[in-house]
Amino acid sequence: MKVLMKVNNLCKNNILKDVSFSVDEGEMIAIMGPSGSGKSTLLYNVSGMDQADSGEVWLGDTEIVQLSEDDKARLRLTGMGFVFQQMNMLSNLNILDNILLPSVHADKSRAFHAKQKEKALQLMEQFGIRYLADRRITEVSGGQLQRACICRSMMLSPRILFADEPTGALNQTASEEVLRAFLRINAAGTTILMVTHDSRVAAKCQRILYILDGEIRGELTLGAYSEAEITNRQQKTADWLKMMGW
Repeated sequence: MKVLMKVNNLCKNNILKDVSFSVDEGEMIAIMGPSGSGKSTLLYNVSGMDQADSGEVWLGDTEIVQLSEDDKARLRLTGMGFVFQQMNMLSNLNILDNILLPSVHADKSRAFHAKQKEKALQLMEQFGIRYLADRRITEVSGGQLQRACICRSMMLSPRILFADEPTGALNQTASEEVLRAFLRINAAGTTILMVTHDSRVAAKCQRILYILDGEIRGELTLGAYSEAEITNRQQKTADWLKMMGW
């Protein structure tokens, strides 16, 4: 596989300590570790949302750490997607208009907006929420809202999708709905780097990185996801996390 992202000796405020790893195109990787281990800090720094003290982050041929803030913002808009535990939807807009927000910032032309509206509706249909287009965010469930956030993250066809505890605020049923959405877009070719505390979520990823005290302490390769093997994957993940001291 071709390497999409390469992280070399990344450091941040004694929270991240010489972190190095790579992400291949099409991978779905979980980052796990106890609270305060540096999981979210790592995600924010490799995406350029926070400024690392030192080290390199390569997305393809672009080194992110040394970019200007404006260039980082453009790269995040056009090359990255983001899904957070706190869903950051605007309460004065309906679900469809919230999904369309990245497109409005990328290109204000009427033709582009019409094309993106069609894409948004197609994504909503794909994830089973097309009928919610005109609803307000207070009129839908947490799982439906998170699927809308995934649609929003895919509007500009990102090279990589970053997710920070995307199921952390959801019940088990909603979590499964959201995970199916992630698996669907990953199967279609989108690379995903996901922070999670849930071993059931991690067991559906192809690889798990374990971070402790700002350092990558271990890596578990599970391979391509298979529903038929999920019980074995969950047990293997649980055994490995126990060995890592989880």
